[in-house]
Amino acid sequence: MIIPVRCFTCNRVLASKYKKYKQLIKEDASRRMEDGSAQIENILSGDDISVDPKTNSSEVIELYKGIFKQIGIDRYCCKRCIISHIDLIDKI
Repeated sequence: MIIPVRCFTCNRVLASKYKKYKQLIKEDASRRMEDGSAQIENILSGDDISVDPKTNSSEVIELYKGIFKQIGIDRYCCKRCIISHIDLIDKI
């Protein structure tokens, strides 16, 4: 599916922020792979990044907090739309 243009709940524009979100997630994953530290799997986006069982959940939460702060998303409803989106267009 294509990213929703607007949040389903508050009607805020999200489509323009999704590309930056994906870019930041991939940059962090590649940085972690180079460092040899814990890796994060973004299951919902379909990225093929393996998960280290030692990954701390608070570390993941802080990562997402930082990413959402950078792209300017502060409402829970908007975060839900971004995080729960699955890119099916790439698989078709």
